[in-house]
Amino acid sequence: MKWLLHILCVLSVSFSFGQKLNINLDKEEVQIGEPFKLTLSVISDKKFDSLVYIPKEEVFSGKNSVNSNSDEISEDYGLEITKAFKDTTYKEGKEFIWKGSYELIAWDSAYVVIPPEMILIQDSLYLFPAGLISVMSPPANPTQPIYDINENFTDLPDKSAIEKFISQYWPWVVIGLILFIGIGIYLFKRSRKEEIPLTLRESTLLQIDELERSKAYEIDLKEYYFDLSMILRRFFAAHYQIRILDKTTLEIESILEENGLDDEMILLTRQLLVQSDLVKFAKSVPGIKEIQDVTNDARRVVNEIADIDFNNE
Repeated sequence: MKWLLHILCVLSVSFSFGQKLNINLDKEEVQIGEPFKLTLSVISDKKFDSLVYIPKEEVFSGKNSVNSNSDEISEDYGLEITKAFKDTTYKEGKEFIWKGSYELIAWDSAYVVIPPEMILIQDSLYLFPAGLISVMSPPANPTQPIYDINENFTDLPDKSAIEKFISQYWPWVVIGLILFIGIGIYLFKRSRKEEIPLTLRESTLLQIDELERSKAYEIDLKEYYFDLSMILRRFFAAHYQIRILDKTTLEIESILEENGLDDEMILLTRQLLVQSDLVKFAKSVPGIKEIQDVTNDARRVVNEIADIDFNNE
């Protein structure tokens, strides 16, 4: 385990266009129920004009590694968040630093991999390095006695109630079983019918509809606008077959203009992305009517772009 932890320490610094992204665990090994601290940091030689990190609540999702010498990730592993996420931004010398930290507790022995966390800096998406912590069972205390588990057993009746029911009403049981099997076969054959895959337009509009029905803006307005802008960005990326998730609003405008989108739709797209940025970074609080208008405008952009290619075919 030591060699893997040392490798992760070496790789725990990520450089991205002038930003240095770090992850730090204050302990390499903990016992079950022992709190430890996870710290994320970004170091830059320029002031952060915009930086967005969406913190976890209640549970921090990790992955359970088979062992310290294996790259295989077997299953999800939830780390309990015992103290709410806290972050701060400050200047040290010529460097601008952002730090955020969690206090976590693990409740099962495992080698827990901390997956890369995402952060939005200057309208571009970056990933922190991964981390690893070993969660060990506490050692047995030789001074404490070990007690046996007392088990009580209940005698079962000679014939169960189910057997009595079947023996008394077996004709109806057979009929019910035949009907059950027939319905099962019908549903199975029906489910095997080939499903028509959704087009990019249909799948994107479906995502927007699901987001709107969730009314996530009533819980977290920033997350709603972030999700809406990411749906549009993924649509642009899939439609034009280019990387666009890390592009700025101005770069997206240029791409849309190069691909024949008219000025009205380019302006509408700009307003959508700028509105999303205002909510995320400037603490703008739009009303319900404005939220509904922005969501409908996103649908309009998707339909207009999809119609351009349809008419050109």
